[in-house]
Amino acid sequence: MEIDMQIPDALRGLVFGIPTSATDDVGWENGHPMDCDQKAPPPARTALRMDCDFSYLPDHDEDAHFCHAGAGVVGVADGVGGCRGDGVDAAEFSRGLMANAYNAVAAASSSGICPYTLLERAYQKTVTSTRTPAASTVLVLSLAGRALRWAYIGDNTFTVFRGGRLLLRALPQQHYFNCPFQLRAVGGDRVQDAALGEFPVEEGEVVVAGTDGLFDNVFDAALEGIVQMCTALSLTPGKMAQAIGRLAYDMAMSSRESPFSAASREQQGTNFTGGKCYLHLYYTS
Repeated sequence: MEIDMQIPDALRGLVFGIPTSATDDVGWENGHPMDCDQKAPPPARTALRMDCDFSYLPDHDEDAHFCHAGAGVVGVADGVGGCRGDGVDAAEFSRGLMANAYNAVAAASSSGICPYTLLERAYQKTVTSTRTPAASTVLVLSLAGRALRWAYIGDNTFTVFRGGRLLLRALPQQHYFNCPFQLRAVGGDRVQDAALGEFPVEEGEVVVAGTDGLFDNVFDAALEGIVQMCTALSLTPGKMAQAIGRLAYDMAMSSRESPFSAASREQQGTNFTGGKCYLHLYYTS
């Protein structure tokens, strides 16, 4: 869905009503490649159910996604804009990854899908079906029983909120500033380089996942604030995604300090302010 431009002003006001300093990232040690499909999820009676929705505002429309609530799987891929030009479709690889991942999920006969295995299979299928020089960052999240599992390459990341408070924050993979890890048919990073892990989750928790279009524009403190307000208002997943999307859009269009401008100044010595003018984000619970 496109962003609802009628999101209440109270939610939009969070852009300017929350301190612009970033909160500390909450990280973890990366796991190692494993076939977690062989790891049995908890008994069905304890399993949680995923409700998911999304908000998408395309810039060059080079991103792709899927959300399979029944299987409890979300995928986000961000086509690398640096591949644009000379007749190259920068969206071809990201769309291939998500289409092949979704088809594999839809064809699966069991729940508790392993994100790493899914990413590996989608990558291999995409490589064999396309010769594009395009590249993509990618994130796969899976709810298995009461565990949230993940596999991602690059700066498509996610946050987990419990009781409205930031509990877990994924850290982006970058070679250097503004150069994230990325997959491509030839060269690039490997699926084996993916950040992997799992985390116990509880009923009612909020997971927000997205591309750098969200996390380069919105500080964790502001994201936490809007999640708290949306939860207090009992907004649906779709409405919450819309509100977060509007927050990121307003930040991208403003000259306010953003995570991207702060990192640019710290790492590159620039005087850049404002955010990036594209976003792609998801909400699950």
